[in-house]
Amino acid sequence: MVFEARVESAITIHAWNADRTLLAVCPNDNTIAILKVPTAEPLDGPWERVATLSEHDALVTGIAWAPTSNKIVTVSQDRNAYVWTQVGGEWKPSLVILRIAAAATSVQWSPGEEKFAVGSGAKVVPVCYYEAANDFWVSKMIKDHSSTVGAVAWHPTAPILATASFDCRCRVFSAHLRNIDGKEATTPWGAAAKFGTLLYTYEAYGWVLDVAFSAAGDALALTAQNSTVAVVDMAAAAAGSEGAAQTIRLSELPLTKLLFLPDGQLVGAGHCYSPLLIGRAEGAPWAVIGKLSTSAGRTKKSSSKVDSARRMFQAAASTGTLDSGAATLDSLHQFAVCGLQRFGGRVVQSDAVFTSSALDGKIVGWSAREIAAAAQ
Repeated sequence: MVFEARVESAITIHAWNADRTLLAVCPNDNTIAILKVPTAEPLDGPWERVATLSEHDALVTGIAWAPTSNKIVTVSQDRNAYVWTQVGGEWKPSLVILRIAAAATSVQWSPGEEKFAVGSGAKVVPVCYYEAANDFWVSKMIKDHSSTVGAVAWHPTAPILATASFDCRCRVFSAHLRNIDGKEATTPWGAAAKFGTLLYTYEAYGWVLDVAFSAAGDALALTAQNSTVAVVDMAAAAAGSEGAAQTIRLSELPLTKLLFLPDGQLVGAGHCYSPLLIGRAEGAPWAVIGKLSTSAGRTKKSSSKVDSARRMFQAAASTGTLDSGAATLDSLHQFAVCGLQRFGGRVVQSDAVFTSSALDGKIVGWSAREIAAAAQ
């Protein structure tokens, strides 16, 4: 069963705490709202706002919530990052100087939560870690990009980092820090290389918009502006095989967000409003399996998004007003999807494997039932 709730006027990013009782969202401005998840119906409507994080001076572009330490890291177009720690019920910020000359675009905690990586428009990726002796967050730069880095992803078990860049390349770097990861750390390429060493490059034919590792770390997925998704076999890439990557061409507009599910399947979303399910059978190539959708709560006659959009513009041209019925699409989201997050919990009576958020202000939780239906 899907849960669906409009919690803000718009959502550009969302992140969950460890037990899925709190939700952090950016309502398309310079603040972050911490919302309490309802424990009873109705879900739709404003959720209780328990805190507002408001240190940033420009649009917030990234939120990551560490499940073990409960720390939140946020980045913004103001070129700064803040690490938020809950003390006595209040969230206290710690400024992180990123040393970048352009906006930050995204952020992710490492699996061990000792460091985080930030994408930026400055063609570099700051990797930040805490120095207890100086009570300060320090950043080291990963370079070798020739354009904006829009997204980053950590390998789940090795100190390596994948980046998605607008120079049409996805790269994998060593992010090994000896004082944090130890001397014996290993990667699919063998012993951990020096910090910042370029290990692998995949050349796409469009801006690389997002990148994600599978839970097992054996696959790397990326999505590009030319409506393609590529899946890289990490073992083959480490061995230098030319056939390490498989490209999937989509009939949809480009996907802007990717997420691997716990079972190894891949979900992508973006301008097409409904998530796409990508997977493969044993020994078969990766392919688009289907589109996640539901008719729950829909009483209007179904129609395609193209037909709905056509009726909306016809109504605007003939009457000067938008017909709300004609403007309602069959998809749960009515605007571009901006975020995908693993969930693995329950809201009231609804279980969800992952959640999506969009510019329509909705949070939608997708259950195993919808995933199975898309695969049929």
